[in-house]
Amino acid sequence: MVVDFYITAMKNYEVGRYKEAFDILSSATDDPRCLYALGTMYYNAQGVERNFTQSTHYYAQAAEAGILPAQVNAGFAYANSMGVPEDFDKAAYYLKMAVAQGDSAAKITLAEIYAKGEAGGSRKEAAKLIREVLATTGGEEAYDVYSRYDLGNVKE
Repeated sequence: MVVDFYITAMKNYEVGRYKEAFDILSSATDDPRCLYALGTMYYNAQGVERNFTQSTHYYAQAAEAGILPAQVNAGFAYANSMGVPEDFDKAAYYLKMAVAQGDSAAKITLAEIYAKGEAGGSRKEAAKLIREVLATTGGEEAYDVYSRYDLGNVKE
């Protein structure tokens, strides 16, 4: 019988046994789901002391393995100096992975990076991303970026 460490850890996590969950996840770092969960535990200070450097480390590893929320979180961390130096190029790298999977939060954050003229992006690309979000899911955050950077005046 094969033990799925992620499922076992999540059963502990769901009932608040964070230390046990953390120990199990730490022994299975070859599983990207476990890496993402470790990042979340460090971010939320569940079973461990809050550590944004560690959370970003695990999110980045899980992002490379294709875990969508890890891609968003790693990108956000690099864009907002959460445990790592601000690095818009790295932020864009991870966010583009999530954008390719259709994630609206990633589109908004990447659009803001581009609107600032960072990571080789342009206001035109920023406007395109924000318009996609506004046309599908909308949201106050998307409208805020749209307004703050005056993206409505950018031609397609």
